Amino acid sequence: MNKKIKLLVAILLSVFGIYFAFKGEDFDTLALQIKSVKLKELTFAILLLILSCIPRAIRWKQLMQPFDSIPFSHVFSATMIGYFGNGVLVFRLGEFLKAYAVSKKYRITASQAFGTVIVERMLDLLMVFVILLTLVPWFPFYDNNIKVGTYASISVLLLSLIVIISIVKYNVLKKISSFKIFGSNFGKSILKALNKVLEGVSIIRNNNNIISIILISIILWFMYYMVTLLVLSACDINLSVFDIGVLLVLSSFLLGIPALPGSAGTLDIGVKYVLMYIFHITSVKALNYSIISHAVSYFPLLIIGLMYFLISNVSISDIKKRKFD
Repeated sequence: MNKKIKLLVAILLSVFGIYFAFKGEDFDTLALQIKSVKLKELTFAILLLILSCIPRAIRWKQLMQPFDSIPFSHVFSATMIGYFGNGVLVFRLGEFLKAYAVSKKYRITASQAFGTVIVERMLDLLMVFVILLTLVPWFPFYDNNIKVGTYASISVLLLSLIVIISIVKYNVLKKISSFKIFGSNFGKSILKALNKVLEGVSIIRNNNNIISIILISIILWFMYYMVTLLVLSACDINLSVFDIGVLLVLSSFLLGIPALPGSAGTLDIGVKYVLMYIFHITSVKALNYSIISHAVSYFPLLIIGLMYFLISNVSISDIKKRKFD
């Protein structure tokens, strides 16, 4: 799809999301809800979210270990620069900025670093599905759409794993790379994307830190769970232990919807309606949580990322010049 069309779709989805999220709301009541947010719990949530960047950076450092031993301070800096990039750039170009930032001064190339970023996303997706599978007995299957979406998601994951394992085992990509369909620009982009995924699988398989990486992933997502719990408490919303997990899973899926930087609009309307129609939270309370949780997950990391970006020798224009093939 042409980048201009993608951008137009993202803008439309964000605009519609913002419009329908606020449509029909009493803004005076909403303002009172925002003023009543408990600052103590909110502060702890922000601090915990910032602290979660430490295990994320440690995990990424271990993923890059086969290529180069990079100091934690440099990896952490690149991680925060990536958050800044994703917060201000469309198409999640912050991931490229993150890979470029960490590759400067060290032997790892921008392409190899970007491969490890893909592995990071694969691990996060895997963690979301593990949580989803764990919570299946408590999922709100009375909603037919959620039932279909949950089973479809699990099926897609299992099918994807089978396909990836089969491709690696039988060296399928090498055999089909000469096919005519992969001679076109579209075919080449598909082949390149598949190669990146397989490189990621290879990075995990050949990494001596795999147990540590898995443990860190569990710790990381437990911290995200606690952040969700704290923000819910700050907004005076009481959900069960399992319901919080369901909200975390569904919120993670919502982040994957194309939108403007920071998932503007799409995350707000998605979280609001999840709380309203699944957990029967009132509209204004649901919107209040949606706004507060979005602000907590966006602004602190954006601001810290901006500071790291300003003191680094990285430029946004650099990612346009670098090749990530």
